[in-house]
Amino acid sequence: MNALFAALKNRKGLVCVFLGALTGVVVGLQALDPQFVAGRGKWLGPENDLIAYLVAWNYYIIDRWRFPLFSLPAMGYPEGGNVLFNDGLPLTALVTKIVYRLLGVRENPFGWWVFLTYVLQGAMAARLVYAVGVRSVWACTAAAVLAIVNISFGSRLWHTALSSHFLLLWVLALHFESLRRGRAKVIELSVVLALALLINSYLFAMVFAFVVATLFALWFRGQLTRRDACYSALGAAASFVLGIIAGYGLFLTNPATMKSHGFGGYSWNLVSLLLPPDGVFGFLAGVSRDATHGQYEGESYIGRGALLLLVLCLAFMPRRMLVHIKTYWVYVAMLVAFAVYAASNLVYAGDVLLIAYNLPQFAIDLGNYFRATGRFIWPLAYSLMILPVACIFRWWHPAAAVPVALLAIFLQVQEARPIIEYRRRQMAQPYEHLLDTRFNNWLVDHQRLWQYPSWDCGGLRGSKRAWGNREANRELQVQLAAARLGVPTNSVYTSRVLKSCSTERAWESNPQIEDGTLYVLGLEAVEESPALTSLARSNACVTLDWAIVCSRSWSPMAASRGK
Repeated sequence: MNALFAALKNRKGLVCVFLGALTGVVVGLQALDPQFVAGRGKWLGPENDLIAYLVAWNYYIIDRWRFPLFSLPAMGYPEGGNVLFNDGLPLTALVTKIVYRLLGVRENPFGWWVFLTYVLQGAMAARLVYAVGVRSVWACTAAAVLAIVNISFGSRLWHTALSSHFLLLWVLALHFESLRRGRAKVIELSVVLALALLINSYLFAMVFAFVVATLFALWFRGQLTRRDACYSALGAAASFVLGIIAGYGLFLTNPATMKSHGFGGYSWNLVSLLLPPDGVFGFLAGVSRDATHGQYEGESYIGRGALLLLVLCLAFMPRRMLVHIKTYWVYVAMLVAFAVYAASNLVYAGDVLLIAYNLPQFAIDLGNYFRATGRFIWPLAYSLMILPVACIFRWWHPAAAVPVALLAIFLQVQEARPIIEYRRRQMAQPYEHLLDTRFNNWLVDHQRLWQYPSWDCGGLRGSKRAWGNREANRELQVQLAAARLGVPTNSVYTSRVLKSCSTERAWESNPQIEDGTLYVLGLEAVEESPALTSLARSNACVTLDWAIVCSRSWSPMAASRGK
């Protein structure tokens, strides 16, 4: 009989998760352009970060197997690169590489992955509500809608790896499930940790922190068995080995290359969590949400529907909420720690600098490994979106809870509808092609591409290049053209700068061109360097309106096409 009740109980959980997933399917079909999902549409004319993902993916699937697994010597030679540092979705890159090796088919995985994140986002949001003890199908559906239709998730559409917020919801659900059953769900905790490692480093850091918090909370309660502790250690060790195999070993051998800069700039602005972008009934509409020009990384507004439920919980059930805060104090402490890190040492509310405190240089250097600190507000944002759903359905009669949940869904969807429709139109609009067929033909006739200056060292257009403009996208299209052909290039846009610009500049004083290499020189660099000017005037070079292209091995056909 006990087994029967357990099976029925588990079946309810599956129904809840299924409803959440189904909600994700419905919203995803409405929000995403079918051509985009299928790897066409915008992907055939990509721009900005989308190009970076395609560059890493194209290089990877046609390259031979290597160790570390995601190493790409051709991408940004001589230093080389890695799929991990291009947000190239290592997990899907690995799967599609196997497909390419077996069938010779290049199947762009990014659009399908974005759609899958909608499905899994809904499923894990529903599971989180179920994990805290709510058994209502309405609650599961409401949680799924609120978790999908919000800025934190929707704004990451163009960051395919970072859109995998379902990992956060998953580990939050595992935290509550483990504590409520009094035993760690070791296998799932290990699985979500490994998957996060193969998807995105920021998400891995957050998932890892909550795995540790879950084990600590169980230990504090005296519920962490020696067996579970040992298995958890084995899971962590397996993830460590997986990280070394993938390429994160660079953190041990050359940690400086894993570090970026901008700590304190790409942070969370306090007003962006609960204040609607258009204010409250017209009030506070002009409050700045980005005081540093980088706080878009921490934009985390939970939405009007979620805000309604949160206010109702705070107004009508404050004592019960305090009891649960005390019960799950480890969870709350982790949310607070993430919020402090997200705000950084320069804490803004609108344009007002509320708190500023100095940190030692080693702390700033450490923070720059995850410089976009604003992203760490996501666990708090999702907690404020979804846990109030559980609050309403657990302590209110269904006759009151269901209408309020439906109102919250309506408010959330109506508020987000214009943004969803705008993004869908963007997905259906390929960016213009800025390279003519001559350049691709030249690449086919060469074994390597050398750009001077490379992307990380100033780029082809120098001062005329700005992120998102035509010059920046043309330069990115050069990288994509090389990647599609598997032609190694020294210039690549990555999230972590590996390029040695001093070594690269040494070539300028005595520019020697080698057989089999196509050289692309920036116009500003040529104007400022007598040696490059002399090279550009030689018969080895062709002048385009955006660069100088040189080669020692022009074939008669390529030369005629170029001149």
